[in-house]
Amino acid sequence: MQNSSPPKGKGMQKVMAALEGYLYLLPTLIILGVFVFYPIVSSFNLSLTRVAPFGNQTRYVGFENYQRLFTEILEGGDYWNSLKVSFWFTLGTVPTGIFLAVGLAIALSYPLKRLSWFHRLLIFIPIVISSAVTGVIFRFLYNPAVGYLNYWLTFVGIEEGPNWLASKDWALIAVSIAVVWRQLGFNVIIALAGVQNIDGTYYEAAKVDGANMWHRIRHITLPLLSPTLFFLLIINVINSLQTFGEINILTDGGPGQATTNLVYAIFVDGFIGTPLRGFASAQAYLLALIIVIVSIIQFRGLGRRVNY
Repeated sequence: MQNSSPPKGKGMQKVMAALEGYLYLLPTLIILGVFVFYPIVSSFNLSLTRVAPFGNQTRYVGFENYQRLFTEILEGGDYWNSLKVSFWFTLGTVPTGIFLAVGLAIALSYPLKRLSWFHRLLIFIPIVISSAVTGVIFRFLYNPAVGYLNYWLTFVGIEEGPNWLASKDWALIAVSIAVVWRQLGFNVIIALAGVQNIDGTYYEAAKVDGANMWHRIRHITLPLLSPTLFFLLIINVINSLQTFGEINILTDGGPGQATTNLVYAIFVDGFIGTPLRGFASAQAYLLALIIVIVSIIQFRGLGRRVNY
């Protein structure tokens, strides 16, 4: 009976080809292992411990840090306040940012199509500005004595503008405005790509049927833009839950923890005063879990309504 197995030479060639392929991936795997996988595992191990203030003693406490977090949520403690701040911050920045981006994208595609390169640059330039620079710019704009924002308000009849960064009622709004502006360039680029990808024959047919601009936007642009809107929603929610730079520069989480979101709470507990590194690591893992759950909810709830 004839043996149907491949010759040993060809088998070795396949093995060597496979090993060669893995060798090409080895640098990437090493970088991911050092800078991604190891920190993830190390942070989880740290969340199961209690570290002495100067880091010279570490004691295993199991899930005590996570239990403390859930206790604070149930009793309305500091972590519950951070959750509320993150919720209101996300609710304020995400819809506003997407609405402005889509409006500008539609305007740049049709009514403002002939804008000069300089005016387009003013819209897109925030995409290259870091959160720290954004915080410095808006800290100057919000200054109650020499800031331009309150000066501009006098032109619309508001003689005494709010103390943006020192008021509990206005601090979170002030940070939200800065974040929306910084993310606007990225959002407009994505939305503009989605608008310009829509086939123009749909609009021509709608014009023949007598549809005005609002009807074309409502019944053609927005439905066909749903994949782009869904992508922007996912990205903006994640970015809002991870916002840190503007809060650190503008308010330091104040006044009175009015702008202390989940990420800033991790920073305070992990690095400010007497560090609680195990507790901060538990917060980081809980934040990651929250982001995953929110993303799954968005995919399950809104993903089916997207028109691909």
